[in-house]
Amino acid sequence: MSYKHDASANRDALFGGAGGDSKKKKKSSKSSKEDRDDLFGGKSSSKSSSSSRPKTSSSASSSGSSRPKPSVPSSQGYSYTKKKKSPISIGLSGEAKEAKMKEAEDYRDKAKKAMQKGLFSKPDPLAASTYYKRAADAYQQCGELRLERMYRINSADCQKAVGAFATAAAEYTRAAELVEDADDEELEMKREIGKKLLLNAAECWLQMNEPGKAASSKVQAALALTWGDESSLLPQVALAALEEAVEAHVPDPLNPYSRYRQTGVSAYVNPNSDETAENCSDEAMALAEQHIVTRPFAHESVQEVVYVLISFGEYPSALYAQGAVSTLLDRDGVSSLTLSRSFVAETILTLAMGDPVLAEQQFLNRHVQKTSYLNARECKLAEELFRAVKVRDGEALEEARSIKGSNRAGIGNLHESLREVLTMIRLSGVARKGDPETYASEKKSSSDKKKKSSSSSSKKESKQDPEKPKLSLDELAAKSGYEADVAAADALDSSAVQNELDALDFGDDSESDLDDDDIDLR
Repeated sequence: MSYKHDASANRDALFGGAGGDSKKKKKSSKSSKEDRDDLFGGKSSSKSSSSSRPKTSSSASSSGSSRPKPSVPSSQGYSYTKKKKSPISIGLSGEAKEAKMKEAEDYRDKAKKAMQKGLFSKPDPLAASTYYKRAADAYQQCGELRLERMYRINSADCQKAVGAFATAAAEYTRAAELVEDADDEELEMKREIGKKLLLNAAECWLQMNEPGKAASSKVQAALALTWGDESSLLPQVALAALEEAVEAHVPDPLNPYSRYRQTGVSAYVNPNSDETAENCSDEAMALAEQHIVTRPFAHESVQEVVYVLISFGEYPSALYAQGAVSTLLDRDGVSSLTLSRSFVAETILTLAMGDPVLAEQQFLNRHVQKTSYLNARECKLAEELFRAVKVRDGEALEEARSIKGSNRAGIGNLHESLREVLTMIRLSGVARKGDPETYASEKKSSSDKKKKSSSSSSKKESKQDPEKPKLSLDELAAKSGYEADVAAADALDSSAVQNELDALDFGDDSESDLDDDDIDLR
C-alpha cells in the first residue's frame, strides 16, 4: 500500500471520504434531510409558516399606520449649548455607603501620612497620589462630589510632581467637570477655578508632547469663562482666551484671516519689530510650521469655538477661527466634504461682515484652487451669495439662500448657527439680528404701487379729457404735424411784439461811427 493511499485512507477515516459509492451518498443525503425535517419541520410546516407570514406583516403594517407620526421641532434661532453629559449617579446608600465612606477616610488618612515629613522620612507623592485617587473614587461611588473634587485635585498635584502627566491631566479635567456642576461655589469663582484646572491639564499634556490634547484643553479652559453666561455680549477676557486657544491649534502666520484677530498679539511675531502675522520672517514661519496641530479631528474643538463666537455675534473672531479650521482640514490631505463646508462658512462669515470683495478674493485665490471644491454644491452656494451681494441684487440673494431653491442641499448641510447667519446677510452693512430682508416682496409691493398710481393717473386723464374722434387714413396723411405751431403763431399780437423790440436798448448810435483803428487796445 502506497503512502498516498495511506494518507487518503487516514483522511477519510478522520474527516469523511470525498469518494465512495453513490448509494452511500444518497443514504447520507436522505439521513441529513430527515434530520433537518425532524429539527426544523418539513415542507408542510414551511408552507404553513410562509402562509402565515403575510398575515403578521399585514397586521404589523396596519398597526404601524395607525400610530401617530412624531413631529419635528422647528428651530427658533441659534444659541450655543454644550453637549449633554452623562448624568451623575446618586451613589450608594445605607450600610454600603457607610462602609465605602469609612474606606475612603482610611485612604485619605494614608495619603496624608504619606505626605508628612518626619525625622527619618520625607514626603512620598507617589504613594499619596495612589491613596488620593482611591479616596476620590470611593467618594464618587458614595455621591460625595465635593469631597471627590477636592481629592481629585490633590491626586493630580501629586501625580504631576512625580511625572505622571497623563493621569494628572485626566484628574484635572474630571475636577473641572465637577466644579462646573458644583452648587457650593459662586459663578465667578467656578469660572476661575475651572479655567485654572483645565490650563493645568493643558500644561500636563504639553509635558507629554501632546500638543493636540493641550490645545483642546485650552479651548475648554476658554469656554469655562462662559459658564452660565446668558447675555448677548462676550466678555473681553473670554474673547482673548478663545483667540489664544485658536492660535494654539494654528499659529497666526499660517492663518489666512489672522488680521481679524481682535485681542492680543501672535506669539510667533516679535512685537518690537515691524513684522506682522501676514508678513513674518522665515524663522517665524518655520517655527509656526513646527507647532501646528496635526492630531486627527483637531478641527472639531476649533469649530466649537466658531459656533460660540457666532452665538455672541463676534463675526471677525469667528472668521479668524474658521480660517484655522480650513487650514487644519487642508493640511491633512484627506478631508474634502468637510473642507468644502468650511470654505462656504468662510464666505458666509465674510458677507456677514459686509465685505463681498474679500469673499470673492478668497474664493478665487484659495477656495477654487481645490479641485474637489469645484464639484461641490457648497461652491455654487458661495459663488451665488457673494455675486448677489456684490451687484446688490436682492432677488438673486433671496434665491441663493432659499431653502426651497437649487441650494437647499448645500444649506441643509450647514450648521444651525451658519444657517441663521445666512438669513441675516444684507446687501449693505453687516448682518444684524431680526427679520431677514425680503427683497422680492418689496419689489412686488413697489411694482403694485406703480401700477396703482399709473391706473389712477390714467383714470384722471380720461375724466379730464373728452374722447377724441378717430381720424381716417386720408385725414392723417394730410396732416403735417405742425398744425399746433402754426395756430400758435397766428394767435400772436404783432403790434405787441414790435413794441417790445423798440423798447430794447442796443447802445448809442454815435459809437457805431468809430473805427477799430481809433480804439486803443492797450
